[in-house]
Amino acid sequence: MSKVLTLSAVIMCPHGGTVILAAGRTKLTVDGTPTVTPLDMIGAPIVGCANVAAPAVPCTAIVTVLAGQSINLMVDAQPVLLDTATGLTNGVPPVPWLVQSAGQIKLEAM
Repeated sequence: MSKVLTLSAVIMCPHGGTVILAAGRTKLTVDGTPTVTPLDMIGAPIVGCANVAAPAVPCTAIVTVLAGQSINLMVDAQPVLLDTATGLTNGVPPVPWLVQSAGQIKLEAM
């Protein structure tokens, strides 16, 4: 079982940039904090990416969710994301974003 992501999750690019989660699914919350689905991740901004040496381009947004979606817990017809989630940023070259913390320790899913 993996922890369900909430808006309090800490998600980063490998260059130290932080993903800013702004939307969430209020129909399912953990301690009042909305959970996160792939729709909430796509386009989420990244601030503070240190990938600046040319010809590299800093990560500024999430472009894909490739793994870590629940197979048994859905909200608004979307699977919630788990602490195993990953995908790609828009940096050049594209790199995977990683979950550092789910933002909660109470709700788990598969």
